[in-house]
Amino acid sequence: MQHSILDLYKKDILENKTMTAKCKRILETSIDLFAKNGYANTSTSEIAKIAGVAEGTIFKHFGTKQNLLLSSIMPFIFNYVLPEIILDFDDIEISDIYPDFKSFIHELVYERFSFMSENYKVAHILLAEVLYREELRVQIVDSLKSNIMDNFDKILDYFKSQKMIKNVPNGLIVRTVLSNIGGYVILKYILDPDGNYNDDKELKYIEELIVDAFSL
Repeated sequence: MQHSILDLYKKDILENKTMTAKCKRILETSIDLFAKNGYANTSTSEIAKIAGVAEGTIFKHFGTKQNLLLSSIMPFIFNYVLPEIILDFDDIEISDIYPDFKSFIHELVYERFSFMSENYKVAHILLAEVLYREELRVQIVDSLKSNIMDNFDKILDYFKSQKMIKNVPNGLIVRTVLSNIGGYVILKYILDPDGNYNDDKELKYIEELIVDAFSL
């Protein structure tokens, strides 16, 4: 089974040769607890107990609980999460991989759902904490605009030039795609995990909804 990016991040922390063993345990424990319980419901005493360190050690290395959040979440988001969701078409002819708009949306829907499903704890961290912290939110939005939107613009402009999709703002298309996929993942894994879901059927419906909404 493929490891989630959260697992990969923690693995890289453990293999970091410049970090002390105590710092590694603190970071690994804190990101698990922040993901599970949320920042507000996680105490430094709980982190210290599970990490096997004195609570004072956390403050010695990180200063404050908020600094600990930033130290654990920021590298995770910018070095692990964002690279996974950025589309890169720099050296690829769009027509070689996506003969039409439907093929692009199909891959986008199923690959993003697979990624989010493997990493739903990441979504929990982002939704529960990061989006309510302005300094993180601004940095994430700026990074998304400068990376993701550039590549979305490139491929959507191509489909428009080929008269495959309607001449509507690219941002509208992107928001429709992300809100439908993200909404389904959030409902399934966070808001209503005990619900009765049929992924194949519901993803197909999402795909058809998006394609029908924007195709000419």
